[in-house]
Amino acid sequence: MELFMTGGTGYIGQAIARKAISLGHQVRALVRDDRSAGASALARLGVKLHGGDLREPRSFAATAGAADGVVHAASTNDASAAAADEAAVEAMLSHLRPGAAFVYTSGTWVYGNTNDEPATETSALNPTPLVVWRPAVEQHVLALAARRSIAAVILRPAMVHGYGGGVFGMLAGMARQTGNVRVVGDGRNHWPAVHVDDLAVAYLSAVERLASGDDQVTGKILNVVAEDAVAVAEMGEAIRASVGADRVELWPLDDARQSLGPFADALALDQTVSGQHARRVLAWEPRGPGLIADLSVQKHFQQSDRA
Repeated sequence: MELFMTGGTGYIGQAIARKAISLGHQVRALVRDDRSAGASALARLGVKLHGGDLREPRSFAATAGAADGVVHAASTNDASAAAADEAAVEAMLSHLRPGAAFVYTSGTWVYGNTNDEPATETSALNPTPLVVWRPAVEQHVLALAARRSIAAVILRPAMVHGYGGGVFGMLAGMARQTGNVRVVGDGRNHWPAVHVDDLAVAYLSAVERLASGDDQVTGKILNVVAEDAVAVAEMGEAIRASVGADRVELWPLDDARQSLGPFADALALDQTVSGQHARRVLAWEPRGPGLIADLSVQKHFQQSDRA
């Protein structure tokens, strides 16, 4: 298949691109700067680069529309994220031909705190402020895709780990600067988790099943979760031991908001999220290391520093 990707230079996007290339797909990725480290890494994988900007859909919509499928994994990660995301998906879906595949990246933060019962794809949503806009975009994607006979799916990944990247790499970096691992909230919360390589496998399974017309995937929302709930206190201790920090420090939410804004509320979430439905319909079985075992590998954080 010919695939077009947004977010290919990012942590998750590079893993998806690497898996797609390994399966023999032709991949073209949106990049703002083809001389950046991320773009160079994609080029070495054999990914073709397309210059453009997520904030300017006209710079890439036609190219996306010429592909057999699109994986949308980018975000501006700023105040413009909601508007930019909606404009980008509208432009790409408007250019794709009927029968093409479209994978939209959401996340488990749309569930908010899940209390005692594991959240499933049918659970009520209570998104943390950082992503309060995302459920509406999810529904917009599914509705527009259905009107244009495009095979679309919404993926909601858990907290992504592997190779010292993502949020966990950020927490490790903060620990090296301050000498402490700072855990937002009371430390009794939990996060669902998935290894980045397993996540990439799920994305490619979704793309291929959309292309085949699988009605168990087309038009659906899927939680991509390997571990339903991992204690944040255990994560903090694993990072502390891995980077040689002094201690795990509880960071009151109100104080964390002063430094992190609404990102602090996301880090304070207490979530249990089931990924059983995605395992079944994608025939997906996570094989990567669990989160605590992964965080305990010190060399991963050292590699992240050099990236």
